[in-house]
This record gives sequence, C-alpha cells and structure tokens, in this order.
Amino acid sequence: MVRFAFAVIAIVWPSLALSGAWTLERGETKTFVASSFTYGENGFDEDGKLVSVPEYRKFELTGRFEYGVRPWLTAIAIGELRQESVETELSPTLIAPVSTSFGGVAGGARLRLHKAPSWVFSTEVKIVSGGFDADGTSAPADGPALDARALVGVGGKVLGKHTFADIQAGYRVAFRSDDADEVNIDLTVGRLLTPRWMVLAQTFSTFEVGGSDVQFHKVSGSVVRQVTERLQVEVTGLATVYGRNALQEFGGKLGFWYTF
Repeated sequence: MVRFAFAVIAIVWPSLALSGAWTLERGETKTFVASSFTYGENGFDEDGKLVSVPEYRKFELTGRFEYGVRPWLTAIAIGELRQESVETELSPTLIAPVSTSFGGVAGGARLRLHKAPSWVFSTEVKIVSGGFDADGTSAPADGPALDARALVGVGGKVLGKHTFADIQAGYRVAFRSDDADEVNIDLTVGRLLTPRWMVLAQTFSTFEVGGSDVQFHKVSGSVVRQVTERLQVEVTGLATVYGRNALQEFGGKLGFWYTF
C-alpha cells in the first residue's frame, strides 16, 4: 500500500482553464493565484475499484501570469509550490507521515488560430521544468516535459445569460525516460448569473500512454465573485470520480484573479 501511494502522489490537479482558448488584447495582463488542499485515503486499483491506501495530503500554491503580446498571441508563465505528506509504517506499532516539498515552473504561449463571432480556436505550448524538492532532487514522476494542446472556446447567450464552454485536448511529452507521456482532456462550462456572480463546472481527464494503465478523472465546481473591476475571487470544490492505478482525492481551492 505504501508503494502504491508513492506511485500516485505526483498526481496534480490540472490548473483552472483560466482564459481558456481566448487570447488577451495587446498589453493586457492577467494574474491568477490559487491555494488548494486535497486529501485521500482511498485509491483506484488496476480494475478501477476503490482500495484503501495510506493517508495522503497535499497543499499547493500556484501562480499564473498571462500577458497579451499581440491580440492573437498571449505569453504564459507559471510557478508552483507543493507540499505532500503520505503516512508510512516505520515499525509495526509506529505510523508517521513522510513529507516532501518542492516547486516547479513553466513557460510558453497561446496562439489564436481562428476567431469567429461566437467561438475561437487556439493552440498552447508550454515547457514544464518538473518538480524539485527541498534537497534539490526531482520529485517522483514529475520530470521536465513539453505540453502542447488544442483549445476551442464557444460563448453566447443561453436563456438570457452569458454562457461559455472551453474544450482542451493536450499531449504532454516527458523528457525523462522513466516518466510516461500523457493525454489530457479538459472541459469547462461557465455561466454568468449576475454581473458579479459566475459559476463554473469543470472536468479533467488524464491518460498515461506508453504501456502504463494509469488514468484519472476529476470534477470541480466553482463560484466566482467579482469583487472590484479588476479583482475576482474563486471558491472551488474538487473530487476524483474515477481512475485506474490512481489516488482518489477530495479537496478545495481558493483563487484570486486580477486583471490590469
């Protein structure tokens, strides 16, 4: 069970769709800062059945910076700090948490390929550094990678309220030989309830490729409040609903979106 837990502790909540397929106007800047906490004491085995695993806890602090270079090109920079703890048996009578803390960075750009009155099609490419713990060693299953994805965004009025959807399909190529490549499929649906309140529903699916049978599917629901003209605050609930050889996580997130 300990080995199983360590095999899955690098599973990370995908970041919020944020601007999605849409690019920023030239000179426009958006920052996104979020802290999240997740917890798990069960996992999905190779058949997708729930099994007990050592208790797992994770805290993340993530910052994302986007800048409109051109109306069709947005630059992206991401930084992350993460602390994870897994209970392990030190002796027949002593169980204690084993913790690790590390961070990583990523940089890239989103390129708008086509824009229509109600939809947009873009591509996004990022180089990911991978994680490094407090001792300077690589975090488990979290090495450097290239993340490329296609994004489609659709927006308009539905029953008198502004509603939008964002679909992303990505492929992450791992640079380290012992890390698996990944296919990611993310879906976001949002609706503006009032000029100050918005709700979001999201799904995140990850499939490892190259022989490993690892997959996990997560859902989240968010409420976003427009506090000022430039600041929005997001409160989110998170859960893993299905997987194979993966941890089941539950948790929440508090995020701040700022435009200037």
